[in-house]
Amino acid sequence: MTLAQSAAAELPATTGRIAWVHPPGGFLGLSLLNGLLRILTLGVYHFWGKTEVRQRIWSAVRIDGEPIEYRGTGWELFRGFLIVFFLILLPLGFITFIAPLLWGQQWAGRAGIESLLWIALFSLWGLGIHRARRYRLSRTRWRGIRAGQGGSSGRFAWTYLWTTLLIPLTFGWILPWRAAKLQRALFNDTHFGDKAFAFHGGSGPLYKRFWLVWVSGVILLLAAAAGIGAVVGTLVPMGNPSTTGGLKMTWDRIAIIVAIVFTALLIFAMIRAWYSSRMFNYFASETTYRGARFHLATTVPSLVWLVATNYLIRTLSLTILSPIAEARATRYIIDRLAIEGETDWPSVNQNPDALMASGEGLAEAFNVDGF
Repeated sequence: MTLAQSAAAELPATTGRIAWVHPPGGFLGLSLLNGLLRILTLGVYHFWGKTEVRQRIWSAVRIDGEPIEYRGTGWELFRGFLIVFFLILLPLGFITFIAPLLWGQQWAGRAGIESLLWIALFSLWGLGIHRARRYRLSRTRWRGIRAGQGGSSGRFAWTYLWTTLLIPLTFGWILPWRAAKLQRALFNDTHFGDKAFAFHGGSGPLYKRFWLVWVSGVILLLAAAAGIGAVVGTLVPMGNPSTTGGLKMTWDRIAIIVAIVFTALLIFAMIRAWYSSRMFNYFASETTYRGARFHLATTVPSLVWLVATNYLIRTLSLTILSPIAEARATRYIIDRLAIEGETDWPSVNQNPDALMASGEGLAEAFNVDGF
């Protein structure tokens, strides 16, 4: 029996208590130091800085009083990015920018190659999500037991691709069904030790709120278009629409248009947060692990405040304070997450999956990783 198995065997079946314990030193000093080192190394230190942030965030999450550990390294992230850069990004850059310069904008086969390029991008996006999650979980430990992400990255990427293509064809109505399907594909293959999580949810409960989001989106779009049309229409001289002389887009009219767009987006964001809050809580309640069920209690005001303030933190600091935003997002979930029921820890053995040699290159390239 391994040390990790022995540690797990000593644990009684118990209700897991999950909590956030703010780490010594916090995240402000770490953010400023990482930002400075990224500048001095022309961005290369980004991968090591990201690793330090994860280690601190992971260690702040406690289950039954024991911290979670992150065992990834900056070199693994950097190596993964180099592989993707030379095998994928450089060829894509050549097809997109260099080839038209060499053979002209109308070179034969350009349309077909560009179509394949967009399909490849969507495919790689899903692949990056799955492989980044696999890497992060494989480097996550609690009491010596590793987590993991099983399943086929290629199969998940294909599901991600064809469901994405159906979004415009269904005018967005596939979104709740797609969210539940992708959640199931990920969590039914998510492991802690040698035991898997299970997701039992469907899309039906989501549609009870989604229809209002969809209808509201259409109404807001039409209202904003009508408002902007009314402002622009005042520029056309009465009785002679073809006359353009004397037309002037003044600053007050520009301000009105900006206000219309901002107000419509703000209202839609509030309605979407109302839906997203329900989705997060529902997905958590439909996730189980060894007899334990999760309960998440997000609320619309708190979720809107978190998203808005984190956006301002990242934007106003030019992403230097991103670690603070990431820590706030994690703490938001942990403070509202509960584990209900008894967890059968003694039956959990070490995860037998082999570790990935490098991590998250695709996720870095397409900016789809969580932290």
